[in-house]
Amino acid sequence: MRELPFPSAAPVIDSLERLLAAGGKRLRPALSLLFGRMLHSPEEALFQFSASLEIVHTATLIHDDLVDRAPVRRGIPTLNTEWPAATAMLVGDFLFAWAARLAAATGSIPVMQKFADALAAVVDGEIRQISAGDADCSLAGYENRIRSKTAALFEVSCVGPALLAEDSKAAEKAAEYGRSFGMAFQIADDILDFTATSESTGKPAGQDLSQGVITLPAIFYFTSHPEDPDVSAFRSGKRGTDIRSRLFESIRLSEAVEQSHELARRYIERSVEALAAFPEGVHRNGLELLVNSIV
Repeated sequence: MRELPFPSAAPVIDSLERLLAAGGKRLRPALSLLFGRMLHSPEEALFQFSASLEIVHTATLIHDDLVDRAPVRRGIPTLNTEWPAATAMLVGDFLFAWAARLAAATGSIPVMQKFADALAAVVDGEIRQISAGDADCSLAGYENRIRSKTAALFEVSCVGPALLAEDSKAAEKAAEYGRSFGMAFQIADDILDFTATSESTGKPAGQDLSQGVITLPAIFYFTSHPEDPDVSAFRSGKRGTDIRSRLFESIRLSEAVEQSHELARRYIERSVEALAAFPEGVHRNGLELLVNSIV
């Protein structure tokens, strides 16, 4: 991180380094490297592209935390709690720009185009989520949002190496794998907001519901239990602590969690099916293990 050409941001580098050191799965560069090795992508370009993915993901986390006013990420204070909001926003902006520079350094115009498309999709998904609030409780609306907000970056992580290898047929199947991987990943993350502890996730449990963000478990519960007075109250804007706490417990203990798991598993199956187009071996096995580890 200290090698970034960002001298004016020296005071915030420590905060950024703590965020990176606090963990994270590094899934996007891992997917990129596995596909790249499997498809024999040019090594230097592959490394540059893979690095760009983690940097852009870090930028999205910074902006997400700023929008959500989140106090904690991965168990440590977020950038927006340690620095003014404008500083956090500009640091995220810089990381987006630096990630784009790394993607451009690959020298591949198709990669640059896909990378730009993914960035636009991520921003579009975030705007949709903010704009929708709880107005759109449909499954289709939710899937459209996470396809942009999350799956687009997973998709380009897998497609990029195929484009670097100039293998258009592989790019199509890699896109299917990455897109479905991203959908399953976001659904699993939304389930954890109801089922996991803050210690295991590094962020407060029930954070989405407390911010009025309606994710898949809530959508399934709201659809199946319209008679629940807490559902009616929440949707009408009454969101006191007692209502949110009861609703959180109702969703957590309901069939909505298993329904959400089932949809995630269907996306995982689609990812595994897409892998059948690639040669058997250690890299394909690694990709299959990764997607099956989501739930």
